[in-house]
Amino acid sequence: MDELKPILLFGMPRSGTTWLGKVFDSHPETLYRHEPDSGGALDGKIPLLAETAQAEDFDAAARAFLAILPRDDRLRVTGKLPVFPKRYQPPGATTLRRLLLFAAKGLPPRIRGERVPEFVRQGDESIRLVWKSIESLGRLGVFTRLFPQARGIQIVRHPCGYVASVLRGEAKGLLPGSRPTSEDYGIFEMLLQTEPARRRGLDRGFFEALEPVERLAWRWLLFNEKALEDIEPLQNARAVTYESLCEAPVDGYRALFEFAGLSWERQTEDFLAESTHNDRSAYFSVYKNPLEAAMRWQRELDERDQQAVMQVVADTAPGRLFGI
Repeated sequence: MDELKPILLFGMPRSGTTWLGKVFDSHPETLYRHEPDSGGALDGKIPLLAETAQAEDFDAAARAFLAILPRDDRLRVTGKLPVFPKRYQPPGATTLRRLLLFAAKGLPPRIRGERVPEFVRQGDESIRLVWKSIESLGRLGVFTRLFPQARGIQIVRHPCGYVASVLRGEAKGLLPGSRPTSEDYGIFEMLLQTEPARRRGLDRGFFEALEPVERLAWRWLLFNEKALEDIEPLQNARAVTYESLCEAPVDGYRALFEFAGLSWERQTEDFLAESTHNDRSAYFSVYKNPLEAAMRWQRELDERDQQAVMQVVADTAPGRLFGI
C-alpha cells in the first residue's frame, strides 16, 4: 500500500461526509480512517486553515501523519459501522471484526478496549487509504498539492441544509462543545486570516453584530470558499454537492470512484441501495432517504432565516454551486 496516494474526503460538519466516507469504505480494497485528525492531532503541525503558498513548509508533518494512518486502529477511527468485507483480509476476518466491534461498543468506556485489529495482510499493494475529515477542510489544498497522486474530494451541502442541521443537533444536545457553533469566536478569528475574509475587510466586530443564523452562514461560506479556491487549479481534487449525490447516488458515486481510481463493485451498489432505502432517524445515521434528508431544511428553517442565509452566500463560488 502506498500511503501517499490517499483518497481525501473532506467537508464541513453536517455536510454528508459520513455517508460519503462509508460509501468509499464499502469498496473491498479501501482502508477507511474515520476522522483520525479530530481532537487536534495536527494542531501545531499544520494550521487548521493552512495557506497553500506555504505547502512545502508542511511536507514533513503531512508525510508523517499519512504514514501512521494505516496503523491507526483506534476504535473511534476504525469502528464506524457498518463493517464491510475486504479482499486484503483473511477468511473470517469480517465476522470477527463485527463481533469485536459490537462487544467493544457494548462495554462501558472505562473498561472497553481502545483498539480493534483489522487483520490486514501485509504487502498488499492494492489497498487504497481513505481519510474522512470534518476538521481538515482548510488543509485540503495543502495535502492535494503536496501529494499529486492523492485524490481530494470536497463535499458541500446547501448552506440552509448545513445551518438547519447544526441548529437541530444543538437543540438536541448532540453536538460537541460547550457553546453554540455560532458563538465559537476562536474559529471566526482563524477565518479572519483567510484570503476570502481579508479581501472583504471583515473583523470580529462584524461577526459579533450578526444574528446566529448569519454567523453560521458566514462560517459555511468562508470555510468552503477557501477550500474551493485552494483546489480550483488542481487536477487531483474536485468538489461535489451533497444534494447531487442524494439526487442520483449511483451515477454520482460512480463518477467519484472513477475520479479516485476505484473500480465499481457490487458491494458498493448494494450498500447504496440499503443506505438510501432504509430511513433510520438517528441524527448521525448513514441510512436515510437522501432527498428527504437533503431538503429537510425547507420545513425546518423559517423563510426569514432562509433569506438571511441566502443573502450571505449570494453570488459567491460556494453559493453558485446551488444557483444562489
